[in-house]
Amino acid sequence: MTINRRDFIKRAAAGAAVVAGSSFLVGCNNTEAVAPASAPEAWDQETDVVVVGGGNGGLSAAAAATEEGKKVILCEISAFLGGGSAYSGGTIHSWGLDTWEKYKEHTEDLHDPVLAKKYVETFRQVYLPWLEKNGIPLKKHPGGKGFNNDYGLGSGEAGYLRHKAYFDALANFVTGKGGTIMTQTRVLRLVIDEAGMVCGVQAIKKGESKAIFIKAGSVILATGGFQSNKGLMAKYIGPNGDVARNMGTPYNTGSGMLMAQGVGAMTQGSFSTFSGTFSGIVPGPAVEDEPELYEEKRAGDPQSLPGIGGGRPAVPMWVNFLFPDETTGILVNLQGKRFADETSPIEAKYARLPQEVLKQKRAMAFMIGDKAIYDKAAGSEAILKMYMDQGGKVVEGATLEELAAKCQEIHGMHKGAFLKTVNEYNKAIDSGATDSLEVPRALNHNKIAQGPFYAVPVTANIYHTFGGVAINENAQVLDVQRTPIPNLYACPPCAGIFREVYTGGIASAGTFGYIAGKHIAGK
Repeated sequence: MTINRRDFIKRAAAGAAVVAGSSFLVGCNNTEAVAPASAPEAWDQETDVVVVGGGNGGLSAAAAATEEGKKVILCEISAFLGGGSAYSGGTIHSWGLDTWEKYKEHTEDLHDPVLAKKYVETFRQVYLPWLEKNGIPLKKHPGGKGFNNDYGLGSGEAGYLRHKAYFDALANFVTGKGGTIMTQTRVLRLVIDEAGMVCGVQAIKKGESKAIFIKAGSVILATGGFQSNKGLMAKYIGPNGDVARNMGTPYNTGSGMLMAQGVGAMTQGSFSTFSGTFSGIVPGPAVEDEPELYEEKRAGDPQSLPGIGGGRPAVPMWVNFLFPDETTGILVNLQGKRFADETSPIEAKYARLPQEVLKQKRAMAFMIGDKAIYDKAAGSEAILKMYMDQGGKVVEGATLEELAAKCQEIHGMHKGAFLKTVNEYNKAIDSGATDSLEVPRALNHNKIAQGPFYAVPVTANIYHTFGGVAINENAQVLDVQRTPIPNLYACPPCAGIFREVYTGGIASAGTFGYIAGKHIAGK
């Protein structure tokens, strides 16, 4: 017996449990497709478009649709808009790549060719001019490598106030055009009509026990990635995925992807790679893993947002995951061995080093430096102090032998292998033979030779997962036959377009959110 998508989702809806009187956060770490709800006899609200998520993708989608006269309701689970982008590095970028040819070369043809071309060309030629035309504050960076050729959020305000200025402007644009923004409102599932078509969402407001039904002609999923869902991280990223640090919000649970799968959506993009940084390893949960604590910290001083990064301390840039040509130190694993060329233009391209660290035993590596490296990197002393203040076990030794012995005692590193690795590395530098090492070293041949010596335990800190629902160039969600699911749209990272190499989360989300809003208005 064959079953089409319409029959599939109607059966799923019929078998779904009624979500009423449920906890606000029940099911946030679900790993299975979320069945849709059947349309109610009476709707609580009606609109043209429901946008699920209030980050840059969701706000851009809402702004694009309201600009065309569409009635829009945006539902955001947090009390605050902007998602993790509200305290990110604050750059809206495509890694400085301004043509499809440059983009294709940099990403090594790994990204979805149709969607990546649509992304970079729309971002440059349409989306950025649209933001500027509508008074959304952006400030051009002075130029240089990578993202330094792009734009910063805001107009140069202090600290995170520049992020706030940008997201406030987008939100004000939406409400000024008649849109409604409902914060502390979690969307539980999609809703389908008798024909099996998506026709709205079921949601619940924080503090209330009764779910509400919002009827809509179209739904846009802008719910972010799945890095805070430990089950999905282990399922897709690998055995160590669940211990990676979450850099975003507690709500990056893959909820939009799972809701879309519940109505037959296909997935695409790279589920085993991601973009992230290095994080210090400390005990206890991170702020971004605890919704109530996260909300408390987000409500703090909007300029500095003190404590928002608790549980994932920064580490010195001895190994530069952004610009490998600036790396001075080395990375070794618990076996005491180097496992990647920390300076290779290919092997260390952003964000491949964090991806490699997550593959190591216990998802950890050690950033190794000596006095010269420590002194050269800005802020080494202050950054390591903050790390240790959170309980991190940074190791220091007057000699390499002392460092190795302490690393073995404290972390279980293989002492002999570590000493062999460093000694061979130093000898290869002396003899000019670093390209003959088991793991070569392309650039910056800095010996690890001047005490004191340091070992900083690091793991991956993930802010953008690359796998998600399949979409087309109009941001329409696709089913398993790659046919658009009527009335359903998504933007990255809920939708997947990247693989291995990172080229801008805020920009890709906003660009496809804009595309979705405009496509709906033009139907």
